Amino acid sequence: MRDSSARSQHLTRSHLAVGPLTELDVVLSHPRPGLRRWVFSTLPLRMGREIYTELHHDGCTVLAVNLSWKALRADDAADPAGNGILVDTEVVGASCRDALALAHELARHLGVDSSVNVTATITTTEPTHLTPVITEYGGSFRSIPDHAHRPRRIQPVTALISPADEDDHLRASAQETFTDLMHQFGITAYL
Repeated sequence: MRDSSARSQHLTRSHLAVGPLTELDVVLSHPRPGLRRWVFSTLPLRMGREIYTELHHDGCTVLAVNLSWKALRADDAADPAGNGILVDTEVVGASCRDALALAHELARHLGVDSSVNVTATITTTEPTHLTPVITEYGGSFRSIPDHAHRPRRIQPVTALISPADEDDHLRASAQETFTDLMHQFGITAYL
């Protein structure tokens, strides 16, 4: 996990420095065993952003992140009920980067010699639309773009990486994954 977090930090070129893997530091020393997997979760802590990660013995990984936690401050949201479920695009970008870094480092650790398929999506169980929240002016302001789409469902996006990939290829794959997710909201964003 620490290798994945370090790899993710090497992939960043912008203010998206802190991602879900970094926030998992509080539970890294206490992984829970699962059926042929290790589980890291901040869910029982009931504080901060909820993050859930599984590292399976066969090389599969799971990274689930609450993308709506503190997406807007209370005084920023004029009509919170009408906004649907808020999706923090900055956290989506960091999660794309971290998911690829996690899959890459686990594949390297296990000695996988073939490509790894990574699937990313944004999902909810609520029957309402998803609303993107963007960060502007170097992280000073968060807002909901007027021109953004508010889909009810996001199509899964896939990326193909290899354990031998260099940081430049992983960075490009993370950007492409992030771009494909954000285009479904009708916006363009960069890592």
